[in-house]
Amino acid sequence: MQKSLLGILAAAAVLTGYPVAASAVEWNFFHHQSAPQFATSRGARMLAEEIEKSTNGGLKVKLHLSGTLQISPTNVTSAVAGGVVQLGDDLFNSGNIPVAGIPRLPGLVQSYEEFAKAADALRPYLHKAFAEKGLVVLGEYTYPLQVVWGKKKIASLDDIKGLKLRVAQPEQGEMVRRFGGTSITISAPEVPAALDRGVVDGIFTAGVGAVLWKDLLKFGYLVPVNWNNSYFIANADAYKALSPDLQQKLRAAAEKMARWNQDTMRQEEAESVKTLTAAGFTLTRATPEAAAKVAETMKPYWDEWAKSRGPQVVEALAKVRAALGR
Repeated sequence: MQKSLLGILAAAAVLTGYPVAASAVEWNFFHHQSAPQFATSRGARMLAEEIEKSTNGGLKVKLHLSGTLQISPTNVTSAVAGGVVQLGDDLFNSGNIPVAGIPRLPGLVQSYEEFAKAADALRPYLHKAFAEKGLVVLGEYTYPLQVVWGKKKIASLDDIKGLKLRVAQPEQGEMVRRFGGTSITISAPEVPAALDRGVVDGIFTAGVGAVLWKDLLKFGYLVPVNWNNSYFIANADAYKALSPDLQQKLRAAAEKMARWNQDTMRQEEAESVKTLTAAGFTLTRATPEAAAKVAETMKPYWDEWAKSRGPQVVEALAKVRAALGR
């Protein structure tokens, strides 16, 4: 019976030109977003579909959005490393992979073109750091540039002085402090109430985030602050157990969807600026001089930050700065 089944499968492979899996490998995939219609959530769903399609069912991936499993978005690195899930989209990575935090340093990387240069310089260090935790990096992308939004006027760096600004990461908080403001760390669900009650005067986010709270904000200062870089990662043991063909197709699918995520969010970011302008926002694009001032002000912090995280991070930061001429 078993020989007969194998014969049927082999004949099907010859007739169709595609390999037919006798038994599919099944993986679980955890994604850091909870909103199903957000761009990267849609990308995650498409990735799961692309993997099954490109492998002809040889590898099946079940997607789990944030909130559907007992995994915090900040623990994706360890969840995938520990085999709780085999595949993850790791956005909140810098606490577990310090070198991944370099693009989050305020003023360091100021455009998509610069991000590509920084990513090239960082890649060997990132892959090594993830590998040391039993992980394989399959694809990488970034969310749009983080800038400053306020309910009070903010049209220059000087306007930060005296403001209470919600930050999503300590690096942003250091920038606020160095420009005379007060940083407050609160979770995303708390932002609307905090803005409404005046607990905070503004927030750091991309335009796609500002649109969510457009009724509570009035001003946008589009100064290059930092980037939120994310990685598709796989459990190394699970990855190695795949055939070379499945490995190659998995990588190809992850790289394809990483590009889709970044390109889609970049397009949606441009559309969000139009939406906010139509909603009556006062948007101010920072001058090149202002962007340079952020970099000059934050340079001492870049070095302090890297030294506190070890020699590999210091070396990687030096490579990124050399690539950017900064």
